[in-house]
Amino acid sequence: MRGYCIVARNVRLRGGEIDLVVARGRLLVFVEVKARQSITAGYGVDAVDRRKKLQLISLADQYLTRHPHSGEVRHDIVSLFWNGWRFIVTQFPDAFRPVSDPRKPWRWTV
Repeated sequence: MRGYCIVARNVRLRGGEIDLVVARGRLLVFVEVKARQSITAGYGVDAVDRRKKLQLISLADQYLTRHPHSGEVRHDIVSLFWNGWRFIVTQFPDAFRPVSDPRKPWRWTV
């Protein structure tokens, strides 16, 4: 990802792993990377369903508890597809956002 500095990669936390944490200025981005060798099963971005998004939000919250950040936070998905010669890389910036549910203030929805 051009212009970004890698802060951490393969961050293991309770409940899963964050593939990449990158920064640019005061922006901190949590990146989920999905790779496919064939589009038969769909594109990598298609594998990030609601359950996975909620897991990624929870992991980001855990990370931010340990590493406080006062700037903007974003969730991106990077989809890699091997076409036989090279990887085709597609970045989905701000792919999803956590939204609190007013009926359940302790829970996140996407």
